[in-house]
Amino acid sequence: MRNRIEQKAKGLVLEELRHHGWTGQDMEKQRKPRAARVRMATRLRCETVMAWDWSAERSRLGCRHTMASCLKG
Repeated sequence: MRNRIEQKAKGLVLEELRHHGWTGQDMEKQRKPRAARVRMATRLRCETVMAWDWSAERSRLGCRHTMASCLKG
């Protein structure tokens, strides 16, 4: 079950990367609070039950505290 949930979350990340025409390395070069990264993090939080740390790492927003701050604002 956990593996299926993680696969869904990884698929969501890949979908967002394709949507923006990025690779993982391209995303790392972007500023952290960039709207596309925040959108990805928002989708991860809304559509999956992955941990904050996992979601922050995959959306390249730094730590969970940075991600939480971006999602609040």
